[in-house]
Order: sequence, then C-alpha cells, then structure tokens
Amino acid sequence: MTWLEELRRSLYGSWLLLMRDPAGYRHFAQSEAGFWRSFSAIVIIAPLYLYAATVQIELPNEPAPVSSPSLAAALAGVVLQWIGWPLAMVPIARLTGLAHAYARYIIAYNWSSVLVIALLMPPLVLLDIGLVGPVFALMLSFALMLVSLYYRWYVALTALETTWLVAMALVLADVVLSLAVNRLVS
Repeated sequence: MTWLEELRRSLYGSWLLLMRDPAGYRHFAQSEAGFWRSFSAIVIIAPLYLYAATVQIELPNEPAPVSSPSLAAALAGVVLQWIGWPLAMVPIARLTGLAHAYARYIIAYNWSSVLVIALLMPPLVLLDIGLVGPVFALMLSFALMLVSLYYRWYVALTALETTWLVAMALVLADVVLSLAVNRLVS
C-alpha cells in the first residue's frame, strides 16, 4: 500500500471515528509498520500548525497583544508535541493496564490529529483573510476546540477500551502537555 493510499484509508477511518463509528479502526494499518507510519501524518499537520501559529487574534481593548512564536519555535513546539504525547503515554499505559491497546490508540491519535488541526483552521483562515472579526473567530475557535476535545476523548475511550473517566483524564493530560510545550517554546 502506498503512503497516499494509507493516508486516504486512515483519514477515512478518522472521519468515521469523528462520526462516532468505531468501524473506523478497521481502516488503520494495525501493525508495527502502521504504527510508525502513523507518525508521518506530521507532514500534513506541521504546515497547518505553522500557519496557525502565525495568525494572531487581537481582541479590541486587549491590554497587550500576545506575540506569535517564531516559526522556528512553532516548529519545535509541533515536533515536541508530536513525540511528547506518545512517549508520555508509554508509562501511563503501563501503569493503567492499557499497554495492550497502546499502539491502536497512538495510530488513531496520530491520524485523527489531521482532522483535529483541519477542524481548528476555518476560524483562523476566516480571520486572516478578513471575513470575520477577532471576537467571532475566538468564539468559533472555542466551539471547535470543544468538538476536538470531545473527539480526542472518544478516540481514547474506544481505542483504549477504557472508562469515560480515564479517557477524560488522558485528554486533560494531553492538553496540559500541549500547554507546557507551547509555554516552553514561546
């Protein structure tokens, strides 16, 4: 199977998961090679992430605009996050008894990351081209962030075959790691 075919199948599987259809897992290459190839999704994610890092939402009457990180810092951030969560999940999976489903979870997590970043792009693009103002872009971004967090929770819940509470704790840990990395590189 070529990379493009695997990409197509994996994105379709990710879409099914977004639609709450666990049949999506059948579309991922569930092998050691498929595990490692799932990390190639960064080829799609990195440019979108870098674009998002350059779009600055400045609210009216904001005391001091937050500066965007440099492209080098943003690239370092996406790479750290890309390898950080799978590495953090190794001991977590062992301690929680979820090691048996670790590869399945990371494969789904990696490929679903493409949909997560794509989901978060519209408000930034609309703001960047001037079709919406910063307040609307921020509200839409917040709503789409909630959808993406729910999606992350659903992937954790179903891929790891765990409880809703464990899945929620994992999503929270992932968010904390992302915030820490963003703070570190900015």
